[in-house]
Amino acid sequence: MANGAVEQGRRGLRLHPPTPSPAALRRLDGLRERHPELRRLVRFAVVGATGTGLNALFYLAMRTWLPPVPANIVALLVSTALTTEMNRRFTFDGVVAPRWRASVQDVCTVVFYAFYSSGVLLLLDWVDPAAAAWEEAAAVAAASVLGGLLRFLAMRYWVFVPLRR
Repeated sequence: MANGAVEQGRRGLRLHPPTPSPAALRRLDGLRERHPELRRLVRFAVVGATGTGLNALFYLAMRTWLPPVPANIVALLVSTALTTEMNRRFTFDGVVAPRWRASVQDVCTVVFYAFYSSGVLLLLDWVDPAAAAWEEAAAVAAASVLGGLLRFLAMRYWVFVPLRR
């Protein structure tokens, strides 16, 4: 079957995804070796987008019982714990950080995001007192992009620093 083709089989359509050429694979390997931070940044963005989505879902779930700021704090606690572990395993290749350093980073992240995102929520309430819960979640998600970049730098250069041998 041709590379990148779709064929009709007995059980329905089957996709044969394109296979990169050996030259393309060599170029990709060279790019990975020359720019390892780019790979980490892309992985961090994937984890960050997942964490932001989880944070929004947790926030919307908590908003049924809690006012905006406490709902935000609960969502932050859960999503920060999950994304820190996801980043350790996926973005930073399972580097083991000293437990105290990871704990301090978690606390600093939660405190930073708690003040930062609560400020965003209070500003939104000042601008639009009738904002819906989904608008609050969207405002916090949009504001988290800048916080995510700062978190990447902290995790890369302080928390998950590879041990030198």
